[in-house]
Amino acid sequence: FSSARHHLLYIYTALTKPDGLSGPVFSAVGVYDDRRISRYSNEEQTWKRDRLDAEIWRDTKEPRDPRDWFLHQVNALANCTNSTCDGLHTLQRRVGCEVEKRPDGSVMHVNAFDEYGYDGEQFIAFNSVTMQWIEKTPKAKETKMKWNNQRVRRQVLRMVLKNCMNWISTFNDSVRVLHMFASAAPRDQSEQILTCLATGFYPKHIEMNITLNNITLQPFSSTGVRPNDDQTFQTRTSVKIHRDEKRGYECRVLQSNRTFTTSWGKYDHITSQKLILSGSSVRLS
Repeated sequence: FSSARHHLLYIYTALTKPDGLSGPVFSAVGVYDDRRISRYSNEEQTWKRDRLDAEIWRDTKEPRDPRDWFLHQVNALANCTNSTCDGLHTLQRRVGCEVEKRPDGSVMHVNAFDEYGYDGEQFIAFNSVTMQWIEKTPKAKETKMKWNNQRVRRQVLRMVLKNCMNWISTFNDSVRVLHMFASAAPRDQSEQILTCLATGFYPKHIEMNITLNNITLQPFSSTGVRPNDDQTFQTRTSVKIHRDEKRGYECRVLQSNRTFTTSWGKYDHITSQKLILSGSSVRLS
């Protein structure tokens, strides 16, 4: 496995609303790598997780800047008066962090960012080291001076970015279910097909083997990695065994530097359970 880059970010978009424009004027989404994990509901004015049972996101927290604050900022920048604006203007925010991890799970690089764009151009950005806003255009000079005087807000933002970096640096890849089961061989009653199934894992890079007394067996069949409908992945591999053999078989999954293991004949009842397995070595037997 090569080094991997991961990012967790939240993207906000606020619009002015000139006469004749319909539709929402505010949206926000949370994204981990290439998948959406949360969104802002304008109807309920709160954040909604895409999956209520997505335990792997339980320690993440969306930035709590209110919707009305963004709308006020874009209207002020566009010089709107009495909710009347000349033309359509946009304010976008991109806040989050990014890490690069080695195959052994250690972190090579961490970066936190909070950036604003106005009407498609860079506007202002926060330096989490100096705790100062930096103007990206002369138009942002007044905003920079105002925001740099908001000491409490800068402290809160620094904590948001720190929490993001801590979470993404220690985040473990996950396997929700790891299961072994046997079925009759189609042509030989003395044989069985022993299958290992891993599902609910993310990201998709994974290696899975069935072993007998710690020796890797040649697979009889393998599906490869396939997508689930919740943006996680699944895979299965099978070997032929004698129908009376039940000891010594294990399913081993390697994901980054973590190993997930289960044994045949003991835990074949967990197909309906949703398990989060994380750590350097996890055994179900």
